[in-house]
Amino acid sequence: MKQIWDGTLSLAAYRGVLDALKTDFPTNYLIAEIPQILSQIHRPKILIRHDISGSLSRALDMARLEHELAYRASYMIQGDSPRMNLTHQDTIVMLHKIRELGHEIGLYIVLPETLFSLEELGGHVEEAGARLSNLLGFPVFSVSFSSSIPGTPEDSQFVGSKINATAPLMMRWTLEDSQPAWELEPPQTADDDPARALLQVIVRPEVWSFEGP
Repeated sequence: MKQIWDGTLSLAAYRGVLDALKTDFPTNYLIAEIPQILSQIHRPKILIRHDISGSLSRALDMARLEHELAYRASYMIQGDSPRMNLTHQDTIVMLHKIRELGHEIGLYIVLPETLFSLEELGGHVEEAGARLSNLLGFPVFSVSFSSSIPGTPEDSQFVGSKINATAPLMMRWTLEDSQPAWELEPPQTADDDPARALLQVIVRPEVWSFEGP
């Protein structure tokens, strides 16, 4: 195992993470591409996912850095967040800038304490996705959730028509910035086939500080 992050929440530290990951993953993918890459790409794969409920300024800084280093990432937006005004033109402009840098804009949903049934959740995802797509003026193909969804089949890739970034097969091998540090472990798969390994890196831009080193 090798350490690729010491827990420092700075833009310089994030650059170091991206540089370190390039060694093992020369190409990365978007959540929207999952159905294709799982069947067609026969080597370990990496996704970068950002769940966003508030300010987009740090997300845009991360998006620019990722673009500079030839990375693409999936920026998942909580459309009903009280800390994000999606009717404000500045917010829409920033999301379009992130997309123009080659990144994906998806949907982020904070699950309530009383969970939906899978059928009800699918309907909720469709409605929330349609609202976000209408505001942005382009389609939204993927969704992430604040926690795993009980009862989700192991091999499921979708909730409603959206690709589910929180599906069990997407969460077997993860690095999350809620962890104190990151060490890159051997690939984690259901069948011990490294070619099917999928690493998902989950970063919340709002908790990072971009002042200083």
